[in-house]
Amino acid sequence: MNQFEISIEKVNGHCIYTYREGDTFIFNGFDTPNAFCGGAYTTLFPIIVALNSGARFTFENDPLCKTKMACPDNGNVIFSVRLLSE
Repeated sequence: MNQFEISIEKVNGHCIYTYREGDTFIFNGFDTPNAFCGGAYTTLFPIIVALNSGARFTFENDPLCKTKMACPDNGNVIFSVRLLSE
């Protein structure tokens, strides 16, 4: 099962989940940690699926990481998704 690290790159406004810059979460496969924001997960899920299926983001500094993923709530929180293990 692949592991993914979700990191908070930036917080631009109010986040009801009180995420802060530098917070990280480990996802095991498609499972999320308890109480992870469902709205944010809808944005991150396609990237997790792509990395899980072998996609690589060659335009990023690290092809196993997709940065600047904006929360659907006005982009108040900016995430990155990194494949940790295959």
